[in-house]
Amino acid sequence: MAKLEGLAHIGVFVSDLQRSKEFYEKALDFKTVWECRVKEADGTTTAVAFVQNGGLTLELVRLEKPQKRTDGLVDHIAMKAEDIEAVKKTLAARGITFETEEAVCNADVFPNGSKWILFRGPDNEHLELTEVL
Repeated sequence: MAKLEGLAHIGVFVSDLQRSKEFYEKALDFKTVWECRVKEADGTTTAVAFVQNGGLTLELVRLEKPQKRTDGLVDHIAMKAEDIEAVKKTLAARGITFETEEAVCNADVFPNGSKWILFRGPDNEHLELTEVL
């Protein structure tokens, strides 16, 4: 069984991370719950801030080198997994093709790190399984 725990977050690309954080905090009463910088394979660094209000978490993403987006400004829908490897195995058995062979594990995303893996829905929507460690 693919045990999911709910919506993890919605990733939104932003042009100015500080301005976006201030908007969500001041206008919509979100609180910044985690910030980090992620080193990318191309040597650039991506700045990330997770902002939260109640059960809604947004991942605000500022790329060092912005690129033309084919997924739009809302990049992905992330679903919490209790055990990402078990869910991945179940989905693979159901014919889901993942964008990478293995889940990405990053110690900088959340206090104890997190793991994630991406795949596509039927209309090419970007979907993510995520497990906060």
